[in-house]
Amino acid sequence: MSTAAVDIRPLGLTELVDKEVQSSMLVSAMVRGRLGGTLLFHGPDGSGKSSLALWLASALNCAKNGGQGAACGQCDSCRKVAALGHPDVFWSFPLPGSYYSAGVPDEGKLAQLYERKRARPARAIEFAEKAEHHLASVKMIRAEAGRSCYEGRRKVFVLTHADRLRQEAANALLKLLEEPRENVAIVLCTSRPSGLLPTILSRCQRLRLTRPSPATVAQLLTGRYAMGESAARRAAAVAEGNLSVALGLGEDGVLEAQREWVDKTLAALLERSDNLILALLDDRKGPFYNRGDFERYAGLLAAAMRDVLLVCVTGRPAGEGRIDAFAGQVADSRKLIKLVERTVNLGDSLNRNVNLRLLGWSLLNEAKEVLGEGAGK
Repeated sequence: MSTAAVDIRPLGLTELVDKEVQSSMLVSAMVRGRLGGTLLFHGPDGSGKSSLALWLASALNCAKNGGQGAACGQCDSCRKVAALGHPDVFWSFPLPGSYYSAGVPDEGKLAQLYERKRARPARAIEFAEKAEHHLASVKMIRAEAGRSCYEGRRKVFVLTHADRLRQEAANALLKLLEEPRENVAIVLCTSRPSGLLPTILSRCQRLRLTRPSPATVAQLLTGRYAMGESAARRAAAVAEGNLSVALGLGEDGVLEAQREWVDKTLAALLERSDNLILALLDDRKGPFYNRGDFERYAGLLAAAMRDVLLVCVTGRPAGEGRIDAFAGQVADSRKLIKLVERTVNLGDSLNRNVNLRLLGWSLLNEAKEVLGEGAGK
């Protein structure tokens, strides 16, 4: 394929990937007047929840469809939503306490985050610090919801990682939901619905999303991001269809660096050495001090443990020294299966803003137990 034939535009904020069914359901609800004022988009990280929410905001305010169909993507209103610049569409996401000044979000810091998101729409915004929805942000949403639309038909508020609402913020949001307004739509996005108040959940019209297939993500990586085919397939497979994680792995040296950390992890486990494990956890250059790095590392560790399990089940060596050595020392395959399941499903723990080093220590100790007698010596 020639360079000229490759579309390397980044995937836009309102572009959908494998969401034909969900978008059709939303359009149908709009046309029939059955679209709720509060919606819950839930599914694993990387399943396109915020993209679908912003796409819906475009559809509700599109100048061409009259609010009765899919967004055209071309009118002034749609372009403003796609650029996070529509005066009636608001995107709220968890912030660390350091992003607040005098009790309100720092507008300068927020502007920098918006600019970063516009430049890299498919990449998740990551913070090394604990990030939550604070009461001040919800108060701003409530105040804005009480105002008339500036130029659109409907005000739309998109809250990503809604399970990270602080208690007082969740209570304030509930008050808003108890007083619905015809010109207001609120879309809550989360990978952990159980983290929301039952009283909030009871007021939501739910829509479940799934990640696109690794093959689809690999095609995006090669076509829209000009990544090499081999690297794209590998990154998409490790990320299990999470485009944001795959893009992070595709950056220069990132995949190799995280693979090196997984190799160091296996070596420490094979030595059954608490000191080596602690050294890994304490190294500030490692993946245990940044959520994004940890997520990418965990994806590769999960892949490695699946390879170990495959060797144990089939008896055929993987041809990779550490993998085969680990498989050769597995004492309890049931514990290995549980370890694979836990590693694959780490997203739930990460969304609870746990201490990454403690999570890493717990995970690696569980991995050490798979090897049986002699662990910890």
